[in-house]
Amino acid sequence: MKNIVFLVLFILLPTSIPAQREKSLEQCNALVKKGIDELYKNNFTASLEIFAKAQKIAEQNQFYKQQFITVNCTGLNYYQMSDYSVALDYYLKAYSIAVKNLKDDEEMTVLNNIALVYLQQGKFKDSEKHQKKAYDLAYSNNKFTVVAMYACNLADLYNMTGEFEKALSYIKIAREFLLKKPNARYDIDVDLVEAKNDIERNKADEAQKILIAVLEKANKEEFNEQRVSALVMLSTISVLKGNSTKALDYVRLAKAENVSFGTLKDIYNQFSKVYFSLGNAQDALKYKDSIIIVKDSLSAMRNQAMYHNSEIKLKLQDSEKKLKNEQKLKQYVIAFSITLFVLLSSLFITLFYRHKQKKTIAERNVKIAILELKNMEKDKLLIEKQSQEKETTALLEKEKIKNDLESRNRKLAVNAIELAQRNDKVEQFILKLKNTPEIITNPSLSRKLDQLILVFNREDKKNDFLSHFEEVNNKFVTNLKNAHPLLTSNDLRFISYIYMNLTVKEISSIFNITIEACRKRKERIAVKLDLESSADLYDYLSSI
Repeated sequence: MKNIVFLVLFILLPTSIPAQREKSLEQCNALVKKGIDELYKNNFTASLEIFAKAQKIAEQNQFYKQQFITVNCTGLNYYQMSDYSVALDYYLKAYSIAVKNLKDDEEMTVLNNIALVYLQQGKFKDSEKHQKKAYDLAYSNNKFTVVAMYACNLADLYNMTGEFEKALSYIKIAREFLLKKPNARYDIDVDLVEAKNDIERNKADEAQKILIAVLEKANKEEFNEQRVSALVMLSTISVLKGNSTKALDYVRLAKAENVSFGTLKDIYNQFSKVYFSLGNAQDALKYKDSIIIVKDSLSAMRNQAMYHNSEIKLKLQDSEKKLKNEQKLKQYVIAFSITLFVLLSSLFITLFYRHKQKKTIAERNVKIAILELKNMEKDKLLIEKQSQEKETTALLEKEKIKNDLESRNRKLAVNAIELAQRNDKVEQFILKLKNTPEIITNPSLSRKLDQLILVFNREDKKNDFLSHFEEVNNKFVTNLKNAHPLLTSNDLRFISYIYMNLTVKEISSIFNITIEACRKRKERIAVKLDLESSADLYDYLSSI
C-alpha cells in the first residue's frame, strides 16, 4: 500500500511543481513591491526584513530577476543609511547576478549604484569608471531617459572634481536626450547640477535664475528633496552676495520643507556657514554640534537596522532548516520512486547534488574573501573619519582661543582709549583753571595744579597697561623682547596698541600727541624692527 502512495506522489509531482512555482513567483513579487514601498518611506528595518524573505524565495526558485531586485534594493537600504561598505557588498552581488543571468538593463542599473557608493566614499576615479560603463550601456541600448540620468550623474561627479568644462558637456548631453524623451524629475536634477556648476564658476546670477525656476517646477511632494537642495544652494548664493539675512531665510525654508533625515546634515552645515557670515559664532557652533548629532542618529538607525537584519537572518535560518527537512523527505520519496524505475537516474541525481555542493562551497569562499576585504576597507574609513573629527575639534578649540584673546585685547584697547580721553579732558580743565585770575595770582595753588598734571602722565599708569597686556599676550611680548632687546617700555606700549589694530588717531589720543607725531613714531619703531615701511608693521607683529 505504501508503495502505491509513493508511486502516485511521483506521478503527480511533475504537474504540481509548475503550479507551486507560479505561486512562489506571485508571493515573491508581492514582497518585492511591499519592500520597495517601505524603502520609499525610509522604514529601513521593515524593508530589509521583507527583502530578506523575498530573496530567499527567489534563490530557492532561481527567479534571477527577483533575486537581482531584492539584493540591489537591500544595498539601496544600506546606502540610504550611509553604510556604504555594506551597500557595496550587496551591489557587487547584484552585479554578479545581472552579468550571469540577466540583460544590460539590470547591469547598468547596478553599475550606476556602485558608482554612487564610490562617489560618497570620495573615490572619484572608481566612481567615474563605473558610471561611464553604465552610461555606455544605456547609450548603446538607446535608453534616452537613462542616458540623460547617467550623464547628469557624470556632470555632478565632474563638478566635485573641479572639471567644470567636462561637467558642462555632460549637462548638454543630458538636455539633448531629455528633449527626445522628457522626464520631469531628471529635468530638475539636470537644473540642480547646472546650478552647482555655475556657482563653482562664480556665475551666481545664472545659478540663481535656474534655482528659482526649479522651485516653480518642483511643486509636487515627490520633488521634496530637489526643492530642499535648491533652497540650500540659494542660501549659499545669498552668502556669496553678502546677503546673509536672505541666506538665513532660504535655509530656514529648506529645514521647514525637509522630510528626509539624511539631508539634515547639509541643512545644518549651511546654517553654520550662514551664522558664521553673520558673525554669530555661538549659533554657528551650535549647528556644528547638530551635524554631529545627526551623524550619531544615522549611525544608531543603521545599527538598529543591522540588528534587526541579523534577527531576520536567524529566523530565516530556522525556517530554512524546516524547509530542508521537508525537502529531504520529498527527496527521499522521489529518490525511492526513481530507484524503482531507473537505478542510473539515482546515480545521476547524486552526482548532480555533489557538483552543486562543491559549487556552493566555492561561491561561499569567494564571498567570505570579498567580505573580509570590505571589512578592512570599512575599518580604514572609520579610522580616517575619527582622525578628521579630531582635526575639526582641534581647529574649533584654536579658533575659540583666538577669539578669546581678541576679545580681551579689545577690552584693553577700549579701557586705554577711555582712560586717555578722560585724562585729556581733566588736563584741559586744569589748564583752563590755571589761566583763571584767581590761580595766576596764587603761585602755590598753581604749583599744585602742575603736580596734578604730572600725576596723570606718570609712567606707573603706562606700566599698569603693559602689565595687563603682558598677562593677556605673554607669548607675543616675550617673543618680541627676544627678537628686539633694544626696545624701550614706551616702544613696547606703542607696539601693543598697533598689535591690537588701533588706528593712528586712537593711538595719538592715548599718548596725547598729534596724529603726525604718532605717524613719525610709528616709522621710527619700524626702523628699529628692521622693516622697510611702517605699513608692514601690523603684518609683522601679527606673525610673531
